[in-house]
Amino acid sequence: MRNLKGFARVAAFSALIAIGTVFVSGTSAPVLAQKYQFKLTSYVPLKSGTWNNYMQRFIDAVHLFTNGQVKIKGYGVGVLAGPFDAWKAVQKGTADICFCYPGFALNTDPANGILGGMVGGMPMEEFMHWYMAGDGTKLLRDFRHSTQQLHPVITGMGSTEFFLHSHKRVEKLADLKGMKIRTAGAWADILKEVGASATVIPPADIYTALERRVIDATEFVTPSTNIKLGFHKVAKYIIMPGIHSPSHMNEAVFRQSDWKKLPKKIQEQIEAAGVYSALQTAVKVGVADLAAMKKLMAGRNTWVTLDKASQLKIEQLGRAWAEAAAKKQTAKGNPWMARVSGSYWAFYDKWKKYGVYRHN
Repeated sequence: MRNLKGFARVAAFSALIAIGTVFVSGTSAPVLAQKYQFKLTSYVPLKSGTWNNYMQRFIDAVHLFTNGQVKIKGYGVGVLAGPFDAWKAVQKGTADICFCYPGFALNTDPANGILGGMVGGMPMEEFMHWYMAGDGTKLLRDFRHSTQQLHPVITGMGSTEFFLHSHKRVEKLADLKGMKIRTAGAWADILKEVGASATVIPPADIYTALERRVIDATEFVTPSTNIKLGFHKVAKYIIMPGIHSPSHMNEAVFRQSDWKKLPKKIQEQIEAAGVYSALQTAVKVGVADLAAMKKLMAGRNTWVTLDKASQLKIEQLGRAWAEAAAKKQTAKGNPWMARVSGSYWAFYDKWKKYGVYRHN
């Protein structure tokens, strides 16, 4: 994780500010009567590692920040909605909130492929700066309001994933040709360009598909989650670095009509809880990843590092995909891909140009 020490200091400071805000807003007073109840649908099973790291942390933060006035009851994947139709479930009223990864909605609008974290794009520190101090949050909010009548709350951010857990050794981009790979988001489109077959499998089904060699390889999230899922036990090779997903973001999405009914203070508390849980997830998962890596590196897997030329090519392919998608959507009268992509890459370019003073 790049700039981990510097980012951890920033995150810890921000978390202290957030905690201070909670106390100022009245958590030292008796807990107020519960006023608002929401049902949340997720894309992973209840109480799984990803659930605990992402969904439960957000649910607990909302309860804390609202002083118990908001209660969120969480449901695992498949109870209220499937992993890829959660936004529709909220629109229909089957669920009140979806805890979603934007990349799963790529087919709805390619802007989702940028908002969830981009192939060859910004690592976590840069990504969080764009969301929390740049244009990211406003773009996400305006996009959901305009196209889906939904209100998003940013939460559940994380860092670089493994490139692959694989049955095949992959050292360069050409080695992906002919492979069947589980993935999601823009990377699924880009894999097809390099001759691989991309398949989108629900997270709960990945292990079985990998074990039975229905797929040749998978990417999912970071080491601390993947080790719990056991991918390393059924696939010999672990390929690094995760240039296809240098960072990622989840969102907790409400119906806009429900959101507007909430008092402004409650809205602010929920959004503060989202930022707090995003920071907590990022740094706590980062620390857990180090422990997971220690165990994995002492194991029997064969570790492979993708060559530099391939890493550079993937960065180029990511930006080219975004530019092509923006032009295509603009021609159709849809401005969102161009707006989101333009802001994202402009911020990253600025960081690379003027952030040279930073220690890497």
